[in-house]
Amino acid sequence: MKHLFAPTILILVLGGCESAQKSNGFVRNNEEYSWHISGQSSVDLVMELDQVWAERDYNKMRTFFSDTASFSFAEGEQFNSFDGFISQVKKQAEAGNSWTTDYAFAVDLAPGEGGDWVNAAFRVEFPESDQKKKEEVFYEWYYVKNGKIHTWSQSKQVVLK
Repeated sequence: MKHLFAPTILILVLGGCESAQKSNGFVRNNEEYSWHISGQSSVDLVMELDQVWAERDYNKMRTFFSDTASFSFAEGEQFNSFDGFISQVKKQAEAGNSWTTDYAFAVDLAPGEGGDWVNAAFRVEFPESDQKKKEEVFYEWYYVKNGKIHTWSQSKQVVLK
């Protein structure tokens, strides 16, 4: 009996300790929110979209977005419909550039309320014929809730030669 007492106490002590969800950062004008690391499923969704996007399967891309999704491109174009978004994507695709995905991660602003923000970066190299630009790095934010992207926002950094 004495041999069971010590392991039982240890299990109760370890099991009783709550591991607080790690958070950091702040949100302006809302002190109750901070950023928390989120799960992998939203990152997986964005990476699946990236693969479909690379294949230029625009019909399948539609399935990743909510019907009320909003879109904001790095150059300032904004759309509140998938059709407007895809129209701009097709224009950009005419340049024929391909990209490399540098990273993606998900954060949750309000755990328990649903929804993740995924941040991803994509690198586009320019041909040698471009005298000024070496590459552009696109930073994209996706708000994912219930398995659909509700907001897509993009910015970019130009890397000079």
